[in-house]
Amino acid sequence: MVLGGFTLYYFAEQPFWVVLCVAVPMLVLYALSPLWAARSVAAFDRDSVRVLATRDPARLKRRYQRALGMRLFASPAQVAERKAMVLLECGAARAAQAAFSEALEELGPSAPDRVVLGAAHASFAARDYPSAIALYRRVLSGVGALPGVERKFALALVRHGEDLTAALALLARTEHEVGRGAPKQELYLTCALAHAKLGEQALARSALTRAEREHPEPSADARELQKQVRELL
Repeated sequence: MVLGGFTLYYFAEQPFWVVLCVAVPMLVLYALSPLWAARSVAAFDRDSVRVLATRDPARLKRRYQRALGMRLFASPAQVAERKAMVLLECGAARAAQAAFSEALEELGPSAPDRVVLGAAHASFAARDYPSAIALYRRVLSGVGALPGVERKFALALVRHGEDLTAALALLARTEHEVGRGAPKQELYLTCALAHAKLGEQALARSALTRAEREHPEPSADARELQKQVRELL
């Protein structure tokens, strides 16, 4: 701003009132930008809760684009976290993972659990199971058991082929959290995959049968799990 005023006055030889006309709005914007950023972040957070309840990713993306005060003047960590959340809701898992990683780098070891958990979910959705496992462990070590988080952690362990016995124990303990239909089918298929990887073929077949009875039209992800189990039997 100072350089711009200097250039206008001395090099462009503009009158001083022109320099003031340019500088004053910039000074006002600079002074008010923290307040604008804070209000924009608060408004976006409030509205995003309502939009998320409607399960309308396109509307959430539009709301993010309108949050100019937040995107222009909020801290990089605040912007990255909210951008990541929007991307994850829109199904852009890899981009969401990158944005959450940016937020974690900005926040450092003091990153709130919600950001670490968001990064874990994004890594899981991107099928980066080693990263998801590390992040879920970080969350669970800090706050203990959380509804749904232990189950996601177990799913990541099984898909990566790590700590399979512990993963099966977690899945058994969290089975009551899962509703009927596709979610329950995913849990049974994951149990089947864990048993198959452990060489427990009878248990794997039993879990596979339960999964196939649970939901007649499996998703693409469920069909992939079925294929992996059958290849191991």
